Amino acid sequence: MCDIGNCTDVEEPIVYKYYWERIIYATITGLISITGAFGNTLVILAVFISKKLRNKTNTFVVNLAIADLISCLNLPWTALALLCENEWPLSEWICMWEGMILMVSTGCSLYTLGGIALSRACLITLPNHRYHEILTPKALGGLVLIFWLIPVTTSIVPYMKSDSFFGFNHRYSMCIWNTTHPFSPTYNLILAITFYPVPLFIIFFSYFRIWRHVRIHSRRMARVTSQLVTVSGQMTGLARKSTFSKRQMSVTKNLFIIIILFILLITPYSVQLVIPGGWRLVPGLAMVFLFNSCVNPFIYGTRHPDFKVAFRSILRCPLRSNQLMDSSSSTGLRVQPLIRRQAQRGTDFIAPNSASSSDA
Repeated sequence: MCDIGNCTDVEEPIVYKYYWERIIYATITGLISITGAFGNTLVILAVFISKKLRNKTNTFVVNLAIADLISCLNLPWTALALLCENEWPLSEWICMWEGMILMVSTGCSLYTLGGIALSRACLITLPNHRYHEILTPKALGGLVLIFWLIPVTTSIVPYMKSDSFFGFNHRYSMCIWNTTHPFSPTYNLILAITFYPVPLFIIFFSYFRIWRHVRIHSRRMARVTSQLVTVSGQMTGLARKSTFSKRQMSVTKNLFIIIILFILLITPYSVQLVIPGGWRLVPGLAMVFLFNSCVNPFIYGTRHPDFKVAFRSILRCPLRSNQLMDSSSSTGLRVQPLIRRQAQRGTDFIAPNSASSSDA
């Protein structure tokens, strides 16, 4: 077989033994595209219509939604490529740009996950004034720019080696890069190093600091309440201690979910990049990797009480979402008890600290 940019007489490994495998992978890709496009659009609209959600922390959430939305909108081309047994049916430049754009958007998504973790760590563990001194509008803009420049650079480097490096891959029937190109092993190593360990380290370090801060805070409150001497005071102290213990466990579970999902969705494909063989596993691992763009809105949107209110407003009455979110005082009276109940149950990622609620 003669691949793009590198012809060889070596027999290609069989990736798809049956056509129904292609249909399954294409269907999964289409479902990820539809679900992810809907969820990420919902996140962007929620921040657009609600003033309460326009804060520093959600700058990264919106950037994550934009990157994932771009990925999801490109996935129909991937589904089309998977159904092609021989050649790409459309112009080659479409497949080339689809592969590059998908690489950039997924890379930006991974780094933005690290940015969200870092932002929340600063919000929770630092004093309010220090948090605003560090995360200035210029700093936020600079970080967002870096999150895009890193994957853009990793896409330009192989393009400088060969303008046909990206395109239709005959081995996997995907619009990615030419895996038989001499530069491909080096590029796999670059992707494995830049797209996986750095964001993972930032996420793990940031959420470890959050967990440690919540734990210390809970212990401090427990010591304070234990000093109450009256019977009623002792009962109140026990109640407060129970509340903070439950919140600590809830925060710990939330952070554990984030880290575990990142490892489960990203690790298999990242490891495969540097391990030879296992050709038949690549399409399945790619589907797991792409699922990250679909699940992010549900992790970073639905677990935040303000996002929940915005989502409900959009889904119930899109034409009146703005009035429901920002202009009605009666709505505010309904929203606040909901937020208080969510905070008591500890479903938000934010632990109690001196930071303002608008950035929670």
